[in-house]
Amino acid sequence: MGEQPRVTVYWYSQTGQLLESVSAVTDPLEKAGWDVRKVEIRPREPFPFPWPVRRFFGVFPASVDPEGAPGITADPPVTGDDDADLVLFAFPVWYLAPAPPMRALIGAEPKAFDGRAVVGLIACRNMWYSAAVEVQRLLQAAGGRYLGTIAAVDTASAGVTFVTTLRWLLAGKRDASWGFPRAGVGTDELDRLAILGERLAELAPEQDGTTSPTASEDDLADRVREVLAAHDAAPVNHPLAAADLLAGKAFRIWGRVIRAAGRRGETPRNAFTAMFVLWLTGAILAGLPAVVIARVLFKAGFDAAVARRLAPVIARLTEVRR
Repeated sequence: MGEQPRVTVYWYSQTGQLLESVSAVTDPLEKAGWDVRKVEIRPREPFPFPWPVRRFFGVFPASVDPEGAPGITADPPVTGDDDADLVLFAFPVWYLAPAPPMRALIGAEPKAFDGRAVVGLIACRNMWYSAAVEVQRLLQAAGGRYLGTIAAVDTASAGVTFVTTLRWLLAGKRDASWGFPRAGVGTDELDRLAILGERLAELAPEQDGTTSPTASEDDLADRVREVLAAHDAAPVNHPLAAADLLAGKAFRIWGRVIRAAGRRGETPRNAFTAMFVLWLTGAILAGLPAVVIARVLFKAGFDAAVARRLAPVIARLTEVRR
């Protein structure tokens, strides 16, 4: 390990929102002298933006497919001799799952994560929990050590973000209008990430001449985890988390059903996709309120169950791991 930590950031952003969050965290690191290397991941066949409505729902089955892996490129290329002390894995969330290009990166380049300390970074509307769990599992299978998650969300109410997010994704209109606020992660969240970046920037490997490089890397990883925990890098909304974790399982089942119905554009597949959209509408209108009521009735056990499920991906929940 050198005098200052080396960080490699792997990122993909369709809208540009995630890069804002990446910069909020890494700008303080670079100002403090950390060696930050950013690698942009791109699908070989770009996804449209704004999304046509049918294409938006049509990408659902591939998004929730654990084996879904589109062709990707990396700029600059992923190297086998990257000696990063820390990896920042920055990914958007599509249908409660990591965006397919970032899932594909882990499968195509496992050596980039083998033996590395990894922090996940997410910027999304408000439901990121299932995606983080999947990323942690994939990175662990690739040999990575997942330290925790940094999550930035749209802090407006769920009803408001439902409108503003769809307006942004389907019409490309992000700015405030018609009484609705600007869509996406706001300055309040970016400021929080910047403070977190400043706390991380204060960390540096011990250079006393007696500690082995591996021990120094382990020490840095432990201190990174401590900072993530101390500053609540991924605040948990328990009802949303429970709804997300339940819906994530249902989404994977729906994905398998739709993929089995035929190829994209075929009538049976279109029919099952329409059924999914109807089910999703009902789940949003009735499912989330039911989860909120369940938490009111069984708060202690409810929160404990959510914490156990999220412990592998949130640094401050380490003590509840089974």
